[in-house]
Amino acid sequence: MKIKTKIIGLVAGVLFGACAFCGTFAINQYMNASIRKLADVEMEKLELAERAFSQVGTKEDLDAMDEAAREAYLRYQFERCYQEGYALLKGRECIKNMTKYEITAPEALGENYVVQPLGKTYLLILKKELPFLKDFWVLSVQDITSTWEEGKEQAKWYLVVFLFVFACSITIAAAVIGHMLKALVELRDQAERIKNGDFNKKVVLTSKDELKDLSDSLNRMSDQLQQQIEDLEFLLGSMAHEMKTPLTSIIGYTDSLLHVRLSDHQKEQSLAAICRSAGRLDEMSGKLLQLMGFYENEKIVKKPVELVDVMMWIYEENRETLIDKGIDFKIVLENSAGVQKEIGLEQKGVRGMAVQGDPMLLVSLFSNLVSNSIKALEGSGKIQIILIPEKHKVCVQDNGVGIPSKDLPHVIKAFYMVDKSRSRRQQGSGLGLALVQRISKAHGAKIEIESRLGEGTKVWICFLSSN
Repeated sequence: MKIKTKIIGLVAGVLFGACAFCGTFAINQYMNASIRKLADVEMEKLELAERAFSQVGTKEDLDAMDEAAREAYLRYQFERCYQEGYALLKGRECIKNMTKYEITAPEALGENYVVQPLGKTYLLILKKELPFLKDFWVLSVQDITSTWEEGKEQAKWYLVVFLFVFACSITIAAAVIGHMLKALVELRDQAERIKNGDFNKKVVLTSKDELKDLSDSLNRMSDQLQQQIEDLEFLLGSMAHEMKTPLTSIIGYTDSLLHVRLSDHQKEQSLAAICRSAGRLDEMSGKLLQLMGFYENEKIVKKPVELVDVMMWIYEENRETLIDKGIDFKIVLENSAGVQKEIGLEQKGVRGMAVQGDPMLLVSLFSNLVSNSIKALEGSGKIQIILIPEKHKVCVQDNGVGIPSKDLPHVIKAFYMVDKSRSRRQQGSGLGLALVQRISKAHGAKIEIESRLGEGTKVWICFLSSN
């Protein structure tokens, strides 16, 4: 069963039940009010007749008569004071019946009124005790068939109106539900298109409700999936392209070693070239896997990470390279006024700036930046890491070759290389800043790059204050 049928059935059931209950209650109240009004009018008539009947004689006069004479006298006076439709009761016995009906069990009637059907006739029966005569009652029997039939006619009209309103309501509800579910059909079709790899068509809803929010989320998911697929296709294509050079080198030198008689020095050079190319492939594949890992699962578990510890770890990993190349490596803390304080590289347990993040990913982020700075120096120079806790910023600065202004907008793209010959010579893959950008985004941080050709580069990582 389709959801539209289920919803319309549910609405119809609730609407029918509510209208039926309200209609039944209203008709019942109308009938009770009409009969109660008739009973009140009849009770007033009984009270007026009772006043006249109470004047037929004193209690002493009635007590002076024998029982037969008293009953005959009361029947005579009752016929004079009351009209047709009344009966005089003595206990359970009817001693004067002026109604059109036989009274069989008057003791079954209470003091209140009742409605008794008799074929197609409806009778309103009231019973009232005579206070001046012990154990004497007056019974009123009135035909209220016209009032009862009027109530039934009202019920018929209500039924007609109810059915008309019910049909109109269901028609309108079906149209509204169909319109609402049309949006769900469009969302389902959009999900099917996404499943089949079609990301171009989007769902556009003008309503301002949960379906609009759902369509916006689905469109954003479509855009994100499209971007991720394009990025992955670009990464894989670029990876295949970039692998050609080191693989060609490895194959060429390996072929020479296998088929050409080389001197020992030439063999060493060939093996060194194979080692460099293999190293470049290893670095490239490792960073590509890291990048692809973010696409598969961008959610990371964050915990407090002290960035001074991260920088110390990176320094220890690169200590030999830094010393061999004569690079001056510094970690400094800077306050909001711009005053800097250098942290000794041999100090332990220094607390300078903590952020919420994944420790290994943050190490990878800043390790890539430091590695890029080392490559940019091509020898001796300076690398300075500036931590600014008040502004939630970290800067990795070097005085290396710098980046041309025309290349700055593109350097965070995967496999983009400013100087391809230098990058390949240094076994660069062009994935470092792409990985840095992806890790920064996963931590809610922004990356800003400032650089001048021949003067050096500053890379700022700006964390959110809530991070």
